[in-house]
Amino acid sequence: MSDLRWQDVTVRYGRHVVVDRVDLTVPEGRIVGLVGESGSGKSTLARAAVGLAPVHGGTITLGGAPVPTSGRRRPLQMVFQDPYASLDPRMTVGDSVAEAMPPGRSRQQRRAEVERLLELVHVDPARARTRPGGLSGGQRQRVAIARALAARPRVVIADEITSALDVSIQGVVLNLLRELRRDLGLSILFISHNLAVVRYVASHVAVMRAGRIVEQGPTERVLGHPNHDYTRTLLAAVPGRRSQP
Repeated sequence: MSDLRWQDVTVRYGRHVVVDRVDLTVPEGRIVGLVGESGSGKSTLARAAVGLAPVHGGTITLGGAPVPTSGRRRPLQMVFQDPYASLDPRMTVGDSVAEAMPPGRSRQQRRAEVERLLELVHVDPARARTRPGGLSGGQRQRVAIARALAARPRVVIADEITSALDVSIQGVVLNLLRELRRDLGLSILFISHNLAVVRYVASHVAVMRAGRIVEQGPTERVLGHPNHDYTRTLLAAVPGRRSQP
């Protein structure tokens, strides 16, 4: 099984502990939601997995082996929050997606793969010749997902990827993630402070507070019958908590 696993992971900056001995697993082919307030350590935990934050203790493994954080082939890919900063404005959409592909393909093969990936994320392949400035925020975020998929990852980490989008567009992106999990068997860590979207997209959820996981398990159990007071507090702050995007 190609599970992504954090085991007893600690991240600190100087004396400040941001992630404190965390255990978390993203099972192969599942979407796991990671929720908590801003500053709880969610993004730092994700960044540690791709080499963007220093790990001071514990291990991060994929399929039982340490996650490679350098080299051309990286089995973990991140999609970030801001769709307006995630793509190089000087490059066409097609070039941005093709840049992330493993080497060894002809120009024609790369062009065909770009078209396939854009269709996969429901973006018109004709947009391959467009620069990011000609796209909406939702389109840019879907292109960013296509770019992540171009690297042929085993796991995608989606870090607050819907928080900058209008509610109507959020639903499009969330449905796309569900499709990718279903059709590709893709494993996804979905990071959000929005419990409603996590309930909609994730089968399992972990709740993070002050650098620690305080509760985790099946989404309906954790969000429907929480055991921890912090989870109850988060739920109490959600207007219309039973609603979906």
